[in-house]
Amino acid sequence: MNITSAAGIISLLDEPIPEVKEFALKRLDNIVNEFWPEISESIEKIEILHEDKVFSQHQLAALVASKVYYHLGAFEDSLTYALGAGDLFDVNARNEYVDTTIAKAIDFYTQKRKALFVDSCAEAIDPRLEAIVNRMFQRCLDDGQYRQALGLALETRRMDIFEESVMKSDDIS
Repeated sequence: MNITSAAGIISLLDEPIPEVKEFALKRLDNIVNEFWPEISESIEKIEILHEDKVFSQHQLAALVASKVYYHLGAFEDSLTYALGAGDLFDVNARNEYVDTTIAKAIDFYTQKRKALFVDSCAEAIDPRLEAIVNRMFQRCLDDGQYRQALGLALETRRMDIFEESVMKSDDIS
């Protein structure tokens, strides 16, 4: 059965029962690519659920918010919420949303690493950002994309990844 509007699902976010809100978020996550304009009108409700750390699916709320902001072209907000999604943000998924968000994460991480390289008193890197970048490095290494991992390692000044890329690579020329 195809739905023609997300309004009914969005209205479930107002229900007092947490399980109903969880159901709504799972459905919204499945339809966000098609109904993001409609969902964006209620983004505040989703943001509130993300901020409620007692709510068991606050990371799913962050993932849905991230996807909505991605479709709106607000890539910095999209990245912020992707960080809040934790492991629900799957770096191994192959789609435009994930690729764009990872690119933004790597750019931001690179800026932070360079700032720390120049000034050790610079602002610390968000551990959630580092976790996403580390998962991306691991994906490159697992997929045998050693040159990509090597390039990213040099750009981000990650000598540990640089060394691992060289050691795992069969290309010694």
